[in-house]
Amino acid sequence: MDSLTDNDVRRTLHPFRDGGVTSRLYATGEITEETVPALGVLSSELDERGEDETAERVADVISYADAAGERPP
Repeated sequence: MDSLTDNDVRRTLHPFRDGGVTSRLYATGEITEETVPALGVLSSELDERGEDETAERVADVISYADAAGERPP
């Protein structure tokens, strides 16, 4: 996937807001040390359910968050 924008990230994460780190990334752009592991769990769960395309989009968000590094809201 090409470089993601903040809007791309929000669009991908919208259905997965959990009240935790995923919601904070969605709502404010905050990335903490917990963000990438939480997204990894989500991606794995989606993959296990056979939602390969969605799991791949979440994996793209993982790459985005990892490249951006920790940042405040």
